[in-house]
Amino acid sequence: MRPSRRDLIAWAGGTLLGSPWLRADAIGNLLLGVVEQTASPGLTRWQLRADQKRKLAGGITWLTHEPIEFLIRRGDKTPDLAQHYQQMCDPENIKRMSAAGVRWGRIFFYKGFGLQYEKNHMDIARRVADQMHSLGMKVSLYVGGTMFIETLYKEMPEAQSWEQRDSWNQPIPYGNQTFRHFACPNEPAYRAYIKRVLNIAVNDFHADEIAFDNFVLQDEPKSCRCPRCMKAFTEFLRTRYPDKEQVARRFGQPDVNAVQIKPWNSPDAPGKLTSLDDPILQEWVRFRCQTLADSAADLYGYVKSQNPDVACLLNIKGLYSFNRYWAAGVYHPMFTNAIDIMAFDTGGYDARIDPSTGALVSQIRSYKVARRINTSCEDSFADDIRAAVHMSFVYQKPVPGNIAAPYGSEAHNVFTPLLEFFREYNDRFYTETDTVADVAVLHNWPSMAYSINATAVPVTLLEQVLIQHHIPFDILFDEQLDRIGKYSAVILAGQECVSDAQIQTLLDFVRKGGTLVLTGNTAKYNDWRQPRSANPLLPARTEGNGQIVFIPEIFRADGGRQTGRMAPPQWVLPKNHREIYQTIATAMPHGLSITTDAPLTTVTELLVRPTTRETIVHFVNFDRKNTLAPFAVDIRNQFPSPVKSVACYSADADDPVILPFQEAAGRAKFTVPATKVYAMIVIGCA
Repeated sequence: MRPSRRDLIAWAGGTLLGSPWLRADAIGNLLLGVVEQTASPGLTRWQLRADQKRKLAGGITWLTHEPIEFLIRRGDKTPDLAQHYQQMCDPENIKRMSAAGVRWGRIFFYKGFGLQYEKNHMDIARRVADQMHSLGMKVSLYVGGTMFIETLYKEMPEAQSWEQRDSWNQPIPYGNQTFRHFACPNEPAYRAYIKRVLNIAVNDFHADEIAFDNFVLQDEPKSCRCPRCMKAFTEFLRTRYPDKEQVARRFGQPDVNAVQIKPWNSPDAPGKLTSLDDPILQEWVRFRCQTLADSAADLYGYVKSQNPDVACLLNIKGLYSFNRYWAAGVYHPMFTNAIDIMAFDTGGYDARIDPSTGALVSQIRSYKVARRINTSCEDSFADDIRAAVHMSFVYQKPVPGNIAAPYGSEAHNVFTPLLEFFREYNDRFYTETDTVADVAVLHNWPSMAYSINATAVPVTLLEQVLIQHHIPFDILFDEQLDRIGKYSAVILAGQECVSDAQIQTLLDFVRKGGTLVLTGNTAKYNDWRQPRSANPLLPARTEGNGQIVFIPEIFRADGGRQTGRMAPPQWVLPKNHREIYQTIATAMPHGLSITTDAPLTTVTELLVRPTTRETIVHFVNFDRKNTLAPFAVDIRNQFPSPVKSVACYSADADDPVILPFQEAAGRAKFTVPATKVYAMIVIGCA
């Protein structure tokens, strides 16, 4: 029997707040019933739902992944810290979370103090996890990757031998927290110890997600040079160059044992490098990336061996405009089968128009990389533009423990109209999608790895043109070159080191009808960064059925100033951005899949959902001061049958708006209504 209006209002006011059967799906429906019967003029149902959930969430003490012992040791001065933790773990607090529609929570589990030292707070965490599960909530457990030397070394004296050691054989602390040291990823005994931790998490706590944090490498000169790593590096070289002739050709001498990585002559020496020309340093950066990825794969494989439904998050962060291969040992394609979720918790990359330079800043590149390596993403939803970017660009990996973005991680306690919109439509429109991309931007390993920062500049600025001019694109790496046949064009922006084999792959792509777009010094060097006497990709020309197009220079709007790593405020469109856009657009053999007169402060993502024969276009307005005026869209039909409907979904309105459209020559044209922050266009085919 349908609840009465009085019962619904009483429920919404909190009289059923402690009901253990209350689940988020029921909450959504009941709240909608309240909204339908008590709606205030001028408020959307999304706003009303958000308001109701915020009321239900009032007084909740939100869960944290940090144990109280760590906050005390770190020096947090909050006077009511103990009371805060008591309230947070109180069963009534967990009930309030469930009643407010919260389906997920991350709780403290293992920080690195040692299993014996952390037993008390782990027992508390177990009670919280059990209650969350009884209420139908997903449990994420935090596992830290540093070793607390004051406690762990008392429990496990042998742990001191697990440390990373720098160029001068000193331990590597966690910044100024000198009581925390990093463990070496090449140490099997450390991974065996962490597997003991994971066994408890998966089999005793029945975790839905494991959140790995601080399993990282530091930049030079703090990269690990311990005996384990030195031995592993020699084996790495021996595997890559198995005979003496190869070793001699690469390093100038036939004995691989003689070409070890050497200590730095001073702490500031690495910071003076602008490129990696020494072949040993070139191999060292590859070794570090492989080491970190292999360690992650080992732990990931162990979790999956215990329960394949448990999701694994690894905080490797995203793709930014500097060389993270060299700085952090992170090369994303190596994590393709070693991660389910990657976190974006790096400061300075909040979605915005930078007030000082006008640069459009976002994590769009990171989302594109994540999709291509079959990985979900964790990002903040506290800001509507940042949330809209996530909605538009995220890939949701289908792992049972990976709860859908509207309820997980950073979204679980955010109650805004946009998030309520996302929650309702997530399963229907935001899953089972793939990109429609006209262009692939190649991030070539030796070009991006052997240039400290310079190569990041042209590729970042070229991608900025694609982002702001609404050209659909993917980011690809060397390992994904077998995909290039699906694109109309491949762009190499300043990719200076290209192997002979890759040259042939790219020329074959052109001969078959593709367009190759080159900029600046692309292919000036081979894959060992040795200069070529002649560039095999130039001059620009027609080759077979395709063409090679050359853009001589990307003119920086800031006059070419370089401050080491390229910072987000420097992502200003190049001076010649319109010419670059026109060059790429006119080079497409069949034109662009989508064109629009939406302003340059708007970003677009074009997707298909084959199971429902729908094309989905997301638009995000980065201009916080102005609502988008209606704008025209011209889009290629992605299915062989005619378009039957075009609808605009937005948190600005209760229901989708059916849009009139015209279809001719396989393309549909329509106008998107005025939009505040976000609009989703769903194009259905017969």
